[in-house]
Amino acid sequence: MSDDDRDRLIDQFWDFVTDGLDVHPSYVEGLQSRRPRLPEEPSTEQLEAWIELAEIVQDAEFRTALRDFFHRTFGTEKGRLMASPEMMDRFERHRLLRLEARAAQQAGVPAESPQARDIAERVAADSAELVSAMTGEHDIDKARRSIVEFDPNGRAAQWVAGSTGLKLLTRYLSLVATVNGTPKPDLDPDRAAALREWTATALRQGTG
Repeated sequence: MSDDDRDRLIDQFWDFVTDGLDVHPSYVEGLQSRRPRLPEEPSTEQLEAWIELAEIVQDAEFRTALRDFFHRTFGTEKGRLMASPEMMDRFERHRLLRLEARAAQQAGVPAESPQARDIAERVAADSAELVSAMTGEHDIDKARRSIVEFDPNGRAAQWVAGSTGLKLLTRYLSLVATVNGTPKPDLDPDRAAALREWTATALRQGTG
């Protein structure tokens, strides 16, 4: 396939997936920008990832399931708000904060340290701001409790674990990352659990 052919294939995929999606145009543009850029001399891993990616974006079941996921997620007033430019900026800031927390945790910063507590408090404060932007309710104590008392069997965790659409999107993004040679989405449950416990422990220092 030529570069133009590959671009056309991805265009057709995203045009189908986002057809009729009633969200801010910038959100759709952001989705469509997530595409593979195969280098001139790709590795075997990159070629294999592109072959699988080309197969799944043409698979009717995959395309339809992902389209249904986006329409369910963003087909409500709250969903459309989540896809607004302002909320996407907020989500990106929160993602960077969590990356900072992950980097500190993986670097061996003790959860009981002042540095860890500072990061965890900022994560909690930003979580409260996110909820406030979506619901109008700003409650920093509630945000802190949701981190300290996180239930791995709770509704939020079950939704993430059981969301077929989210898994399909993650698969697509992982393959794109492999083709492009960029970091893959990290949804490893053990690493996620370790980070949650590190953040919760850090927050508990402020209540003890």
